[in-house]
Amino acid sequence: TTTKGFVEAAAVSDMYEVEAGKIAQERGRSAAVKEFGAMMVKAHTGTSSKLKAILASENTKVTPPAHVDDRRQGMLDNLRGASAADFDNRYLTQQIAAHKEAQVLLRGYAKDGDNKAIKAFAAEILPDVGKHLAEAQKIEASHKSASNH
Repeated sequence: TTTKGFVEAAAVSDMYEVEAGKIAQERGRSAAVKEFGAMMVKAHTGTSSKLKAILASENTKVTPPAHVDDRRQGMLDNLRGASAADFDNRYLTQQIAAHKEAQVLLRGYAKDGDNKAIKAFAAEILPDVGKHLAEAQKIEASHKSASNH
């Protein structure tokens, strides 16, 4: 619920999403995974810029981290190390987990955060995160049914 904690978590989440999306565009086997990766790069570059602009206008003295944390770095390494056959599944599994985690973060800050402008930002992007989660789940479901035939 602190601005510092939220900003750090949101920034790390965005950086992970952008990097994972770039990897998906390169390594994805299905068009749906490549397109989802491109959508994530665009969406999370946008939310990152918007959050930085709010931080500047609010004079929060909070600086987002410049790099992902060890856990997200491990997830990115896991994607880079995935076999070609396993990549799409691994990416989608990570995306579903990451978007569920982002929903919890955004919902919590939108409700109890200590900065009005950043609370509004969290509330504003929460529905988009839900859409991304649903899309990742839909792609995963179509992959599973395709691999069962």
